[in-house]
Amino acid sequence: MSLYDLEIIDLDVFVKEGKVVKAKCSGNKIRGFEKSFIGKEAKIFYEILPRVLATCSQSHLYVYLQPHMNTPITEILMTLEIVDSHLKHPYAYWFPHLIKDEQFSFPSGDKFKRVSLISRKIKELMEKIGGRWPHIDYIKENKEIRLRKDDIKDITSFIENELLGMSIEDFLSVKNIEDFSGDMKLLIEKGIEALDWNTGLRDHLVVGYPFSGNFDYNKIEDKGIEVLYDGKKVEVGPLAQALTFDQLVKNYFNKYGPSPLLREISRVKVLAKLLNNIRDTELKSEKFEPQDGHFISFAESIRGSLIHDYIIKDGKILSYKIIQPTTFIASPNGALEKSVVGLHIKNPKDPVELALTVSSLDTCFVTRVKVFDDNNNLLTTKRIGGFC
Repeated sequence: MSLYDLEIIDLDVFVKEGKVVKAKCSGNKIRGFEKSFIGKEAKIFYEILPRVLATCSQSHLYVYLQPHMNTPITEILMTLEIVDSHLKHPYAYWFPHLIKDEQFSFPSGDKFKRVSLISRKIKELMEKIGGRWPHIDYIKENKEIRLRKDDIKDITSFIENELLGMSIEDFLSVKNIEDFSGDMKLLIEKGIEALDWNTGLRDHLVVGYPFSGNFDYNKIEDKGIEVLYDGKKVEVGPLAQALTFDQLVKNYFNKYGPSPLLREISRVKVLAKLLNNIRDTELKSEKFEPQDGHFISFAESIRGSLIHDYIIKDGKILSYKIIQPTTFIASPNGALEKSVVGLHIKNPKDPVELALTVSSLDTCFVTRVKVFDDNNNLLTTKRIGGFC
């Protein structure tokens, strides 16, 4: 098996009479890579970590740093990283499938080009705060950080005028999806059918920052390819996160259950909440001085619950274990499998329903979906995700 194959989640889907009757997920095949961290100097490990784990790099950085220092600067960078990903997601994965119009095509359409300009502004702001990627200058040396609401004016303006069609505050208070505006209204109109694709897990996990969570690490059962929490497979990610704070998401979840559309709505709700939390700020970075000991640290990243369990001894990494959101999502008999079993597929050779469902869970890697008929004949193979 090549490294390329290891970095892919394999999902085999079996369709009979237009319905998914069985699915089999490979799980996260990249486990144990953290052994390469052993022996590294803890005081400079922050330089290595975000480069090795470039997806959600600021979340990984936060989880490593948090036991040893105050992290308000890292929290800002983490927020911007999440906002950037969630802003691009519907334009990369949903609108191109739902709207057959060149302006919504990905990545060449005018709409995504405008989104990309805003994404660039977010990255420029991250560079202003933390230096060039991976944005760690403030850890290397004392640095004064000044952030003003005006710094996110263009970002907020695009989100309010184009994506939401209303102010962020108004969007967060909307109680019915029929009251959405802007591109969110278009998402609902074109994707409403996906609200009824409600197979999936009812159990969720949120470990904590930047949301409220009631997490007990002792309830984690890590079997390598699969991970359980409190004896159950759980869904992590934007839907789980939004259920902690948003009444609309709670109401629709209680009425319809989990669905790809509700996950996408949740993704935008999370974006709006985090962006709305940014305030005028003046901060001064502090020296990073990691202590020896056993540390268990966690946070909610772009794709969900992220956990680091590591030991530092004599200033060096003695052991390290990471549980990524993908490990929860792609566990056999977990969220990814359960979300597709029962789906009705109009065209098994062009399974839009699978594309929307799989991308709504958005693993850290590309998901290679193979669709088979009930005689085990391969009908099509799709690569889904891996962009944002």
